Amino acid sequence: MQSIVVAMLIVVLPYVAFAGSEGCSRLDSARAAQFISFADVDEGKSYADVRLRLHNNSNCPITIETDSKEPFVLRGKTNVVLHYLLHDRRRQTLKPAYGWGDSVSTVEIRGGDSVWFRVPLTNFTRHFDVAVPFKFGWEGNHVGAGFVGGIKHYVYFLFDDVPLKNRRRK
Repeated sequence: MQSIVVAMLIVVLPYVAFAGSEGCSRLDSARAAQFISFADVDEGKSYADVRLRLHNNSNCPITIETDSKEPFVLRGKTNVVLHYLLHDRRRQTLKPAYGWGDSVSTVEIRGGDSVWFRVPLTNFTRHFDVAVPFKFGWEGNHVGAGFVGGIKHYVYFLFDDVPLKNRRRK
């Protein structure tokens, strides 16, 4: 009898997990459902930022945490002040990238859409990866940035993915 119950759980549990996804699927089967791509390095007089793009390559919306409720448009691209985490592979730690303050908002990224965000170049020269917490639309209303409850999904951008020539300031 126990083996029948176990067998039923093995068959039913994957279905239950997928049923919550409401039939979500990837739009481009060659890419991950969510991924981050490198754009370039923006050099200022006293700073250098890496411009990254978070893609939602699924037909279901995802939610991310930001500093402000509304994304802003710069040069025709949707930008956010994204709450991301820094992952130190050597120490296996995950920590907030900067002091986020008391005001936390969420932004929904519809299926097929993307948003742009910036990360200081120094984080990549120090060999930190970027981890962006997100949730799917059916999972509730709190992302949690990996620390305050909520469901924890992460999409990573590895420091190795910044071209070596761009990891050095000019």
